[in-house]
Amino acid sequence: MPGTELRKTRTSFHALLADIKSPRTYRVCYQIEASRTLRELWHLRTDVYELLAESRGESEANLRIASLNRHFPEGPKRCSRDSRAAKISSW
Repeated sequence: MPGTELRKTRTSFHALLADIKSPRTYRVCYQIEASRTLRELWHLRTDVYELLAESRGESEANLRIASLNRHFPEGPKRCSRDSRAAKISSW
């Protein structure tokens, strides 16, 4: 069920940031909550990593971010090449 997976993933993101209090953390948490797709959450991983690295160090950030991988076993979903293909016209 997509909605359930999205909620679980949001919860995991929030858990990673639970011990970090800053205005930027609150903004990222808002973005996490406002995310509508797993793809949007995938792109927020960078912001979460940066917050963790600044606050807890890179090794801790790597450990925490690695725990999110179960939500994204194949990375972000991509469009197939056919759906992105541009129309070619002859001149």
